[in-house]
Amino acid sequence: MDDEELFIKLNTCFTAGYTVPQFCKDLGIKKPLFVTDNIDSIIKGQIFWEIYSQFCFDKFTKIKPCFSLTKNVLAIDLSVNCSIGPLIFSPFSSLNLKDYDKIFLLTLKKQDISINADIAYLDEFACTFFIRTYVEIPLLHFIQAHPKIKMFVMNYPVLSQNPENTEMEKQLLNGEIFGGFKLIHDIRKKIAESPNKKIKTPYDFLGYDNKTVYKLLEIVGAKTLPNGTTILPDNFDELINIRNGKRATAYQPKNYKNKIYFLGNCIYYGFGVPFDKTVESCLQKLLVENNFPYRVENESQFFNDRYQDLFYNLNNLPVQDGDIIFVCVHTLRTYGVPHLDLSDFFRRPHNYGEVFADQYHINELGHSALAKFFFRFLVKNNFFKDREFNYLAPPPPPRRYGIPQENFYGNSNFIDNKDLQNYKENLRKKRLKIGAIVMNCNPFTLGHKFLIEYAAAKVTKLYIFVVEEDKSEFKFADRLRLVESGVEEIPNVEVIPSGKFIISQKTFSGYFNKENLQDVAVDSSEDVEIFAREIAPTLGINIRFAGAEPEDTVTRQYNENMKNILPRYDIDFCEIPRREIDGEVISAKSVRAALKIRDFEKIAKLVPITTLEFLRNNYAHSTPPHLSVDDN
Repeated sequence: MDDEELFIKLNTCFTAGYTVPQFCKDLGIKKPLFVTDNIDSIIKGQIFWEIYSQFCFDKFTKIKPCFSLTKNVLAIDLSVNCSIGPLIFSPFSSLNLKDYDKIFLLTLKKQDISINADIAYLDEFACTFFIRTYVEIPLLHFIQAHPKIKMFVMNYPVLSQNPENTEMEKQLLNGEIFGGFKLIHDIRKKIAESPNKKIKTPYDFLGYDNKTVYKLLEIVGAKTLPNGTTILPDNFDELINIRNGKRATAYQPKNYKNKIYFLGNCIYYGFGVPFDKTVESCLQKLLVENNFPYRVENESQFFNDRYQDLFYNLNNLPVQDGDIIFVCVHTLRTYGVPHLDLSDFFRRPHNYGEVFADQYHINELGHSALAKFFFRFLVKNNFFKDREFNYLAPPPPPRRYGIPQENFYGNSNFIDNKDLQNYKENLRKKRLKIGAIVMNCNPFTLGHKFLIEYAAAKVTKLYIFVVEEDKSEFKFADRLRLVESGVEEIPNVEVIPSGKFIISQKTFSGYFNKENLQDVAVDSSEDVEIFAREIAPTLGINIRFAGAEPEDTVTRQYNENMKNILPRYDIDFCEIPRREIDGEVISAKSVRAALKIRDFEKIAKLVPITTLEFLRNNYAHSTPPHLSVDDN
């Protein structure tokens, strides 16, 4: 990592509100010494100047730093371009290094200087500072907002030098195996270049052929949504299985008490491992086998140390009291959060077998071993019961730019943050509730009307989107007219066409072939995502309603997708029980079946008078062509 990249890290931390003086104060450092040998880093306004200026701006920490240059320069006047004033250097040779709590070596290489003192080198200092800003502080504030959540910070196992390493592990470390490749990413390229040749891979002993390995080693690029959340693009390959922006977890129960979330990088995503053999799937299987009512969710992404994305995703989780969260932060410098150091988890001796695919990634044997560890850890420490942590209180938002304490937002004399949060929560309750229902209405029934009346009573405004795609027995123009006439007495309802982006051939083609897809996993996530990301914000919709679906599996999967996706966009989802008559759920399917035999007596029980009159006027002596009874 070069100096410029480290400077950018320091600058972004400062922009986020966290300063080097505050960092020193948090670590209990009262007398820091900053040493450099590179005068260019000062004159050009890089790392050294950045740190010096932060101390000049901060009026509260009362820390007196010392700045030293190994070359013979005593002062540099920076007042030409700003009002900071001259930077005074103490001659390095005259300093008693024992007088300082910490010595930060900036732009110096480790071999350039030998000091018998507590030293932090530039890369260590900047990375620690970065993690403090973007990991520890956000974690503590998240925990404060969710005090009943049980959270652990962890890292991931790595392959390190060890006399007891196996021959395969030694070769992986030395890059002597698999064509000289050190990383398994490169093997995929080799397979693609020689599709008809057997390429040796670290998965051979597991029985995987090159075609399977090629699929497993696909590098999945993340998508960033407008709200900043990073998700994975869907991939329905039977080995990869990414749905609704996250990797699927096998063996998930339908009924559960709480969830266990894993957030991390490609290791916990399960790179190079089938979806049903990731640590999340293996843990879920153990939970089911031992009757623990927890559902495991793999929320990990395909990136490394992009903490901003990680915390965007953390803060968008629909967590509830009693949930458990494992967050992977590779550099363990957590403050007040329980952590698990797994870096040497596979350090030999052990009996897990050959678990490494390269120096950083593990195969399914490693994932299984980790899952057993997590399971034993949670059981042994009673984390499936009501055990709670006593987390440290998070620090207040950092003071910046010399703002007087009495005027600072985080000061309790100015405002109590808990009171503010309670006030904001009360304001949210006063928000106008604007709802939406998407309906095909083929034709409009009393069941549809019941759903609309129920939803309309819960909101200020209710939009009814009638599916515009002309793929149903009754034409769109007729269906739209029937809905409009059927709800005209409900004042807060507006009926509008769905257009080409809500349940259309473009966004959810499977909806129009439901009779052939009842035993198939159908993906409707794109349709739901477009609604949540594009349609709902346009109209201010913050709740979507749908009828419960006891029979149709395609519609039931669509409801499940809405339940999972909509909350990520701050949109509530409400599933309404269906209305019954004579013990039978009212459905358009029942109406079409009765219409096929001209049973208007039964139809009169199932539809509003406006729909009944339409059907009598148009189909008393004929039925719609090719009238089906398989579509709701």
